[in-house]
Amino acid sequence: MDALAKDYERILAGLDSEAFDLASDKYSGVFLPVPFEEYWESSPKVMLVGRETAGWNTNNGKNTIRRVINANETGTTENIVTEATDRYQKHLVFREDGSLEKKSGSRFKQYFFRLARELNVNPKGLIHANLFAWDYNGKTPKDRPENELTEVVSMSNKLLAAQIKHLKPDFIIFAAGYNGIDPVIRSLFNDHFGGYENTAPIVPKKLWEFRAGGSTCFRIAHPRATQGHGAFRKEVIMRIKSHLGQA
Repeated sequence: MDALAKDYERILAGLDSEAFDLASDKYSGVFLPVPFEEYWESSPKVMLVGRETAGWNTNNGKNTIRRVINANETGTTENIVTEATDRYQKHLVFREDGSLEKKSGSRFKQYFFRLARELNVNPKGLIHANLFAWDYNGKTPKDRPENELTEVVSMSNKLLAAQIKHLKPDFIIFAAGYNGIDPVIRSLFNDHFGGYENTAPIVPKKLWEFRAGGSTCFRIAHPRATQGHGAFRKEVIMRIKSHLGQA
């Protein structure tokens, strides 16, 4: 995926350093997914989009926004991209033989493996993306000052748009929650794909299905959400099967 890596490098090089208060820089390393070889053999191709990493996406505390800015200034942004893509694959691969450890306390990862199992796809054939390319102090960047959040959203949307354009998933599941998330998703597709089209009635705060960027897309709550949200996680799987003629 050299072309995707080059796009990552180009996008990161455009980061606006003046948007950030570097005196309180607690951002994680940038999240840059790359597919395993099994992705290209998968049918269907599915992208599961979370919200942001939760503190794991760093390297001994060294990966801050400042580090990206410094790399841009010294012409070493390619190193940032290489480190980030390596971290992504190591995050999913746990065993020495390269197989995936399917037991996890993470509700997101549990849903990831459930999708693979119920859609009969190799787990390495799924791609895990995030709506926000950075976390802040192990949590969401949504609470950062407006100028910082605006830049994080803009950069994250550009990176996610590049992923969608290169990987061409058949289905995208945004399992990133709903509070303040839908405007970010709408801006992603309005700014980079010419808009979106709703393809089913919206269930407020539960399920939104639409077509955009060549993919059938769903927005549900985060997989850890309760209070009836589990039924909609199941509904997404059933709708994907229906689209595939498997229902």
